[in-house]
Amino acid sequence: MKERLGSAPNRIALSTALRGTIATAAPLVLLRAPGLGAFAYPAVLGALATSMVDVGGPYRSRLVGMLTQGLGGAALLLLGTLTGDYWWFAAAVMAAIGIMSGIVRAVGPGGQSLGVNAAVAYLVGLQVGEAGGGVPLWVAGYALGGLWTVVVALAFWQLRPYRRLEQEVAIAWEAVAALLAAVSIEDDGNVVARRRREQLIATRHAAARDAVEKAREALGETRSRMAGPGTTIAQLLVLLNAAERIGAAAVTLGESVAPRAAERRNAAAALQEACLEVARILLDGSGQLSLAPLRRQFPALPARDGAAPSATDLLAEAQAMRHFENAEEALGLLFGERRRLFGLLRLAFAHRRPRGTMMAALRPHTSPRSAIFRHALRVAVVTAIDTAIITRLQLPRGIWLPMTSLIILQPDYGSTVKRALQRTAGTVAGAVLAGLLLTTLHGTTEYDVVLGLLIFATFLLIRRRYGYAMTFLTPIVILLIGMSSADPWIDLAERVTYTAGGAVLAIGAGYLLWPQWEREQLRERLARGVRAGKDYLVAVLAALAGEAAPAARLAGLQRLAELAVANADAGFQRMLADPAHRRAPAAEGFTLIIYLHRLCRHAIALAAQRGAVAAPAAPLGTLRRLIETALDDAARALEEGRAPAPRPAFDAPLAELSSALAGGGRGAVEAAALLGRLVSDVTGLLGAARRAFGSAESAR
Repeated sequence: MKERLGSAPNRIALSTALRGTIATAAPLVLLRAPGLGAFAYPAVLGALATSMVDVGGPYRSRLVGMLTQGLGGAALLLLGTLTGDYWWFAAAVMAAIGIMSGIVRAVGPGGQSLGVNAAVAYLVGLQVGEAGGGVPLWVAGYALGGLWTVVVALAFWQLRPYRRLEQEVAIAWEAVAALLAAVSIEDDGNVVARRRREQLIATRHAAARDAVEKAREALGETRSRMAGPGTTIAQLLVLLNAAERIGAAAVTLGESVAPRAAERRNAAAALQEACLEVARILLDGSGQLSLAPLRRQFPALPARDGAAPSATDLLAEAQAMRHFENAEEALGLLFGERRRLFGLLRLAFAHRRPRGTMMAALRPHTSPRSAIFRHALRVAVVTAIDTAIITRLQLPRGIWLPMTSLIILQPDYGSTVKRALQRTAGTVAGAVLAGLLLTTLHGTTEYDVVLGLLIFATFLLIRRRYGYAMTFLTPIVILLIGMSSADPWIDLAERVTYTAGGAVLAIGAGYLLWPQWEREQLRERLARGVRAGKDYLVAVLAALAGEAAPAARLAGLQRLAELAVANADAGFQRMLADPAHRRAPAAEGFTLIIYLHRLCRHAIALAAQRGAVAAPAAPLGTLRRLIETALDDAARALEEGRAPAPRPAFDAPLAELSSALAGGGRGAVEAAALLGRLVSDVTGLLGAARRAFGSAESAR
């Protein structure tokens, strides 16, 4: 349990929950003492919304987002109080806010949260205006809560600059450690166990790649907006690149042809422990990495059990060791010297973003061809209709109708359905909890204590367990903005009804209003995955033949291939959530995804052999050209919706290579086996594409 709580994702969640609770719950205490209790709940609401806008990233962007929400949200709340009596005006304003909240998704997660919370502020204003009285109090309290949240955030940032970036890099190292744990699993030659192990390695490899890319995005965005040398960011980038390369070494170990042995398990365990140690140092902000256990482990490998490790294992371990040495140096530069007070007080948001960055991000999404623009129109139409209904009919507590539609609607249909189920279930559970609080603790000190605990639980879960977070967030919002009647249970029943109605409207809009089904884009994503995998594999084969291939170029092609395959996989998973009659053939698509993953992993393992294995140039060149031609045709066939050309004659050059490499030592034998696996992957990919589109061609 202690190790789980100490992991990087949990530390981020706990620190976020602590900061959010301090910012949100403190007004309950600070404002009641001097007799300003009337400001308490509006301030809590403003602090809650402003805290949710702080989703990480560069400090300057976070600061601008929070100030925009705190002050802009107060202005929208005031606008809501003024337009509630004119249903057509309220609907038009809500439509405009809906378009803006949808398009602002283009700037990232912070933009998405800002858009939703700004729209919620306007809806709260509608309800405050309906209740009558106290409008200045609500507007001032909301702004006060937002500004207080900014103050709390600044205090946390000053205590340890770059903390969130260090945590993101630590997550990547923990993900690589999990990949090494999967590599060290023994399969004992059992077919079922081997397949499970391969699937686990594939899953952990995808998780490690995603963690590295997320950290790279955060580091790159911060570095692009900074002036000067950026020493801290540079060392964090060194650490991230080291984690990525050690992950590639782990994949190489996992794909090694030699039988599993105790030496390799021990080596993987040592690498795993070193990865976890790097993560711990990053999370603690202090410490020194010791590579003595690794240096003792690897030289001792050939002496144990009288068997030498394979050439692939030695190459992978040497690569990992080299990058651990880079990590040791980077950690020494980051944490080796005591940080001075000047460094603690220097904030990283003082650098301006390049002019036009925001418009450059938004401009491509102002056209109907953009999925984000169509989503924004969908949000605008549904929320405007909802707002017109509740203001025209003067429905008490009716803002839950447009609020639910706003939060549930997602760019793709499957995510909308999933969010609808989570939101509805969480609202029902939260409504029951709110009813119990209103009938038992309302007006007591314990009531505010429970409210603070609910706030902490919400921030702890909101970005990881949305459905559970809704269970805690719902009673918070009800207790902060709810108008009470004689029977609170009737009030809660109305809110649940409005939530269910908003969910139904959101699902209907996702299905009927300008939907973009994933099957329409899946072929293109698969084709990009095939081309990226082909480019990487061809470069690896060229390097194996002795042609000049800079390591940086191979690393870049590997990254592009992994990203393209991940995008295709994500698109396929989203397609499975679409209605059955809107899906492409699932079995063939799944098979294509599997072979793309295998092709990428086997190419990574083969890349470790460059410079260590001398492959005959003639048959290797022939095989490379055949694979390049076949995969190019497969990519075009996927785009055109036709069956690819028949499988090329791989057997002759592959047999010649296997014969030539058979007497070249252990590494050459493993390289030949990997070449056979790659040919099998290409053949399986072509067969899956032919099964997917061959029947359609015969029907025509």
